[in-house]
Amino acid sequence: MGQGLREGMRKKNGNNKYLRLIKQVAGLLLLILLFDISILKIQYDNYQDKILIICKMMNDKDGLMKASDILKKGQITNTTQGKEILDKYGYKLSGDNELYRRFQVQEIIIVGMSFLFVIILFGIIYALKVTNRKKTLNELRTVEALIEDYKRGVVEQKSYIEPPFQNEELKNLYEEICSLGDTLKLLNERESKEKESTKELVSDISHQLKTPVAALKTSFEILQQDLSAEERIEFTQRCNVQILGIENLLGALINISRMEAGMIEIQLVNQCLFDTMLEAINRVYEKAKEKHIEIEFEAKEELKGIGIPHDKKWLCEAFINLLENAIKYSNQNKKIILSMIKMVTFLRVEICDEGIGIPQEEYNQIFQRFYRGNSAQIRKESGSGIGLYLTREIISRHHGTIRVEPGLNKKGSKFIIQLPYK
Repeated sequence: MGQGLREGMRKKNGNNKYLRLIKQVAGLLLLILLFDISILKIQYDNYQDKILIICKMMNDKDGLMKASDILKKGQITNTTQGKEILDKYGYKLSGDNELYRRFQVQEIIIVGMSFLFVIILFGIIYALKVTNRKKTLNELRTVEALIEDYKRGVVEQKSYIEPPFQNEELKNLYEEICSLGDTLKLLNERESKEKESTKELVSDISHQLKTPVAALKTSFEILQQDLSAEERIEFTQRCNVQILGIENLLGALINISRMEAGMIEIQLVNQCLFDTMLEAINRVYEKAKEKHIEIEFEAKEELKGIGIPHDKKWLCEAFINLLENAIKYSNQNKKIILSMIKMVTFLRVEICDEGIGIPQEEYNQIFQRFYRGNSAQIRKESGSGIGLYLTREIISRHHGTIRVEPGLNKKGSKFIIQLPYK
């Protein structure tokens, strides 16, 4: 590839350079030729003037007075007799005389100097051509070395240490290759991160499945023993609980994987957010009722009909995850308050509970995949640590944000969701 690049660039640049060189040399030769013609014309006119002066002086008897008169007035007329005298003594106007010989010497000097100038000029041009060719070859080797590095997998952001280029085409080529290298580096980094993420995902899934599978295996082993009817019912219920937990975990994992792979497309349709939140409340109502937890929904009348672009199914799923967590980690006879607040460019939704709360140092961790808190109260409750991660992904796909802060009077937790109107 490097050899082909070198040959192609060499031919292309060679043709262009030769064409430019021919034009430049032709122009210089034409200028030198015009310059020589002008100088020779001036010298020849000078020679003719001298001959005419001599002819005039020969034409008149008082040559000295006439010479003085010519120098004063600069006008030369009636030189016929002078020319005849010069012809008589063998001095023709363009023949073999001293003035003409001097003119010929000057002519030879002028032509020789011009020829020498042309030789020097060609030497300079040739030296510049050789120097430029060496520089071009060095620049080509730099580009080839960059390509070879990329072929070996050595991808670095070399555009920040760009060597100087005189050839504009090679410079552009080098920059394009560097840009490609930067893209390849980013892709390699992304691939490495995806591999690490996949490893972490497999490890997390294995960890999440390990406990319920072990409990399920133990329950089945016990069921194979000679048990009373009550004990058999108890362990059968434990098996059902573990199976339900595995089913919920797998369902959440499928949703996450489909969303991250782009298989789930969020359909943003302008519709009433109040109705979506009301549906989420209705779907968790029975769980709240079992623990005698009251759910209040506060919204001004003008907000009950306001519409924002959202996917009702998935945003409802996000609200359900938040409400289920609030119910799960709250004691009996507590209260959960939902509120809608109209802001300038977005609609703010708050879900505030009176539960066990979340330590401030865990605020940025709770939205990570499979993360669960370290407190004993959290560990004793069943869960996979996927709900809040999925909730954040859904809200992000709606171009919104979610964060958490302490609840009322520093008790419980308050989740704040901001969704844009457009």
